[in-house]
Formats: sequence, C-alpha cells, structure tokens
Amino acid sequence: MSDGQLYLDPQRAMQGARDMASAGQSLKSLRDSAGAQITSASAKPPWGKDDIGAAFEKEYRKIEQQTLTSWEGLARYITGLGFTVAQTVNNNVQADVQSSTRVRGAWKAV
Repeated sequence: MSDGQLYLDPQRAMQGARDMASAGQSLKSLRDSAGAQITSASAKPPWGKDDIGAAFEKEYRKIEQQTLTSWEGLARYITGLGFTVAQTVNNNVQADVQSSTRVRGAWKAV
C-alpha cells in the first residue's frame, strides 16, 4: 500500500476474518472451561488460612478476577474484530462494484 492503493484479495481477507472470529471463539471456550477449573480449584483456598494464606488469598482473588475478566474481554474483542474485518471486506468489495458500475455508465454515456 506504499502507492496509496488498496490491493484486496477478498477471499483471502474473508478467510482471515473467519479465522480471527474462530480464534476468538476458541479463546472464549478455553476461558469457559479452564477458567471454570481455575475458579473451582481455588474455591477452597489450597494455600491455607493462616496469616500468610490469608494475605495470599486477599491479593489472589483480585488478580484471579482481573485475569478471568480480561481473558473474557479479549476473546470478545478478537471475535468482534473478525466480524468487523468481514464487514470491511464486504464494504470494500461493494464500493468497487458500485464504482465500476458508475465508470461503465459514464463511459457508455460518452
């Protein structure tokens, strides 16, 4: 694109969009399964209830929640980005078709 032109291979770009959306859905699936396992495993604090265990628990819960929330958000973002790429490809292809139609119409009018 160094010349200011966009060279789009719509099939390849759409496959990339599908792959990206699929990756986001896979990440969500991992979050749902592994994230549930993490939550379950830490439900009864395995680090004990002494002072050190209580201090660890206090900090651990915040980090666990931030990590799981971020994981979920990232999965949603990647999935959405895949759908956005697909929409962008469609918009560019439609713009090309419309431009081509207008150019042919103008040429025939001459």
